[in-house]
Amino acid sequence: MYGWRARIGHVAPSRGDTLVYEFYKMFPEGFMIMNTTGTVRNLVDNDFEAALQRIDESVKDLVDNNCDSIIFSGSPLFTRLPFGKDRELGQELTKKYGVPVSAGLTAEVEALKAMKCKKLVVGTPYPDELNKRLKHHLEQSGFEVLQIAGYGVSNNAKLTDLPVHAAYKIAKRLYAKGRDADGIFIPCPRWPTVTDVQPLEDELGIPVITSSVACCWHAMKLIDIKEKITGFGRLMASLGQ
Repeated sequence: MYGWRARIGHVAPSRGDTLVYEFYKMFPEGFMIMNTTGTVRNLVDNDFEAALQRIDESVKDLVDNNCDSIIFSGSPLFTRLPFGKDRELGQELTKKYGVPVSAGLTAEVEALKAMKCKKLVVGTPYPDELNKRLKHHLEQSGFEVLQIAGYGVSNNAKLTDLPVHAAYKIAKRLYAKGRDADGIFIPCPRWPTVTDVQPLEDELGIPVITSSVACCWHAMKLIDIKEKITGFGRLMASLGQ
């Protein structure tokens, strides 16, 4: 059976294509990611609400297909809601299905805390309104956001059209304005990010957390997997500890 070490379920708000691709760049044979696709086509609240309503059904499908842990990603689904709803839903679904289930937003916060980040610069592909919501959530989670900016993408399909190293460029630009930062956060698992993590950490000397890295790390932590992953930053390397 493929995925004999771990079968990770991913509830994607849209396609999930980039996260799946980046998962297999990071993990060796024995690990599998199983994806369900969603309905978010534009980064607007109506699409977010429709995707939110499908999470339970999608989690059940992944449980039925023997996933060991499950992440439902898409931070904008939850930054529009009262603080803590992401954790609440993860706990409810874990109890209901008997499999560890967590939100991508929860994974991101846990990853930043694991790397002891407190002062952040945040580079996103999002428009300003989503950045404001994310900043508020991060502040409620105990972080100080020194800089946040995005590329203004609102059509989901265009996220994959961003240049391969767009995340690297915006992160470096924002860090130049917020040099007191002790962490860089790059949200959204649908634009390419994981190949930028190690170069940024090497150049700037601080942890870099992306959504894809955080979701994969958290999914493995939920089931006590130890596997040192090199070349993708400190967080992934910490899985071997």
